Amino acid sequence: MSVWALIYRLSFALVIGVALFWLGIWFYPQFKQVNDMSEKQRQVEEEIRMEEEALRYLRTKQQRLLNDPRFVEKIAREELGLAKPGETVFKFVDDPTPLNVRTGITARTPR
Repeated sequence: MSVWALIYRLSFALVIGVALFWLGIWFYPQFKQVNDMSEKQRQVEEEIRMEEEALRYLRTKQQRLLNDPRFVEKIAREELGLAKPGETVFKFVDDPTPLNVRTGITARTPR
């Protein structure tokens, strides 16, 4: 093989390499944008799935409120704090409230 043939082959390989490099630089922003949009689509699809699940729960709850009197009573008692006439409601509080705000002594603090 002659020296000139080797130079031509190396020059051709170098031109191809430079062309591929410039194509990579030119298409990289589009490639990155496609990846970003794919990630955004995945996030939106997850949000849609969660919202559909919440909608199914609320529709089920709505149907129970319309058709189940015991469920209505349970919701009225637990979430609204209502009671039947003549009933006494006892509420238990987990965190103690200070008896004396100035000293910070609470009902559960030993003296």
